[in-house]
Amino acid sequence: MRTRDLTRLESAVHDVLVVGGGIQGLTIAYECASRGLTVALVEAGDFGGGASFNHQKTAHGGLRSLSTGRIGRAREAIRERRALARIAPWLLRPLPFLMGTYRSAIRSRVALAAAFKVDGWLGRHRNDGVEPELHLPAARLVSKAATIALFHGIRRPRLTGGAQWYDYQMVESDRLTIAFAAAADRAGADLANHVEALDPLKENGRIAGMYVRDGLTGRTFAVRARLTVNAAGSRAGVLMAAFGILNACPLLKAMNLVTSKRASDIALAAPAADGRMLTLVPWRGRALVGTAQSRALVDPDDTAVRGSEVDTFIRQANAAFPALDISRADVTLVHRGVVPAQIGRDGVAELRPDPEIVDHAAQGAQGALTVIGVKYTTARGVAERAADAIGKRLGKRLSASRTAVTPLPGAAIADHEALAIEAARAARLEVPTPAIGHLIALYAEATPRVISLMAEREGLRAPLVATSDTIGAEVVHVIRSEMAMRLTDIVLRRTGLGSAGHPGRAAIERCAEIAAAELGWDPARTAAEIDALEKVYLIE
Repeated sequence: MRTRDLTRLESAVHDVLVVGGGIQGLTIAYECASRGLTVALVEAGDFGGGASFNHQKTAHGGLRSLSTGRIGRAREAIRERRALARIAPWLLRPLPFLMGTYRSAIRSRVALAAAFKVDGWLGRHRNDGVEPELHLPAARLVSKAATIALFHGIRRPRLTGGAQWYDYQMVESDRLTIAFAAAADRAGADLANHVEALDPLKENGRIAGMYVRDGLTGRTFAVRARLTVNAAGSRAGVLMAAFGILNACPLLKAMNLVTSKRASDIALAAPAADGRMLTLVPWRGRALVGTAQSRALVDPDDTAVRGSEVDTFIRQANAAFPALDISRADVTLVHRGVVPAQIGRDGVAELRPDPEIVDHAAQGAQGALTVIGVKYTTARGVAERAADAIGKRLGKRLSASRTAVTPLPGAAIADHEALAIEAARAARLEVPTPAIGHLIALYAEATPRVISLMAEREGLRAPLVATSDTIGAEVVHVIRSEMAMRLTDIVLRRTGLGSAGHPGRAAIERCAEIAAAELGWDPARTAAEIDALEKVYLIE
C-alpha cells in the first residue's frame, strides 16, 4: 500500500468519498476504483477495526437462511463464499461443521436432509474456478455414534445423529481485510485511516463531500466528492443525521470469545437456551465461541466489555457445549462490535438480516448515499450493487466488475516459500524454516520485503520475545507498507501478535519501542499507545 498521504484527499475532487473503512467501505472503494471511478476513503479508526474485527472468521454459505426459507439470501451467500475462495485462496481453508439432529420439527434428519438437498442444488457450482484444495464436499447426515464421538458432551435426549457441512475458515481474517484495502489502493483509491468525518460539506444545496479531522495531528480539512457514500457501520445513523436524514438505525452489541481451551479440527453448532445457534470454531488451536448479542439496543460507541456480559455468554456457551467448560479465566480476548439490528415482530431486537443501499436524493440530501452491510462474506457482492447505483447516480457508464475473480494482494496461492528462501539467499541471511512459514502465512508475496528489512537491520531479525513468532522486521514492514499508524493497528490487525489474546507486557513494550523509533513517538506518546492497547483486553 502507498504511504498515508492526506494531501491526495484534499487536492482533488473525487467521484466518490467513502466514509468508513470496515469491510463494507473497503469493498466499495475497491469496486468503484477498479471500475474507473476516482475514490477517496476515510476511516475514523483503523481499517477493519470495528465490527469487521468481530466475527467468527468463517465465510458462511447460507444454510441458516434456508431454515427460514430465504432462498435468495442463501444463493448470494454461496456465490460470495465462492468469490472469496477465488480471490483469497491463501487465506482460507475448508472447515467442517457438525450439529446434532433430534426428534423435532426443525432439527430432524428429514428437515436437515431436505435443507441439504436444496443447498446442494443452489451450491452445485460452489467449486467452479476454485483451487482443488479448497473444494467443499457436499453436506451429509452422519450416524448417531459418529456424532457422539465427534461432538463431546452433545445433548443426548432425543438425539438421532448429526448433520455435517463445510464452509471456509478465514485463517487470518484481519489479513483478508487488509488485502481488500491493498486492492483498493492498487486500483487507485486514496485511503486514509485515523481520519474522522465530521460534517457534510454543502454547496449549492447538495452534499459535496465532508469536513474531516486527522486523528493523528488534529488538523481539519475538506474532502470533496461528487457523491459521498456513508459506509460508517455503527455510526451510519449518526452520519445520516448529519446529512439531515433521521432514519432509525437500531444497533446491538455482538461478541465472540477467544479462549485458551484447545479445540479439535471440526467446528460444532448447537442452540443456546433461547434457541439462537452458537458455534464453537477451532482457530489457531483454540476454541472460538460465538456469536452472542445484547438483549437491549446500544449506542454506536458502546464497545466496552462488561464482566456481566461475559459471564452470561459463558453460561450460554457451556450449556451449548458442555465439554468446553470455560470460565472467565479461559477467555483471552473478547471480540466485540456494534452491528445493525431491527425490531422483530415480537418487539425484541434482533440482528438485521439484509443489507440496504439507500440513495438519499429523494430525502433531500442530494449527493449522499448510505450502504448498510450485515455480513462479512457478502460485503463484496453488496459493494458491486452499490457501485452500480453510484455509477447510475453519477451518470457514468462503469466497466464490468472483476472483483469476484481478481486475486487480492497477498491472498493468491503461489510458491511463497520458495520466493522467501530465494530472497533470504540473495540477502545472505539464514532464516529458519519455521520463521519463513510464519512470515508467508501472513505476508505471502510481500515476505521478501520483510526479509530485506531483516538483512538491513540486525536488530529486527529476532522475535520480539522468546515466546513470540513475531519479529521486529514485521513491525517496520506494516508501518511502511500497510499504513499501521497506532500500536493497536500493529498488534491486533497486521502482525497478529495480540489478535488471540494478550501477548505479554514484554512483547508489547518491545513492539512499541520499534514503532516509536519508526513513527517518531516520544515517551509520553509511546505510553499512551500502550495504554490504549491494554484497554482492548480489559473486562470491566
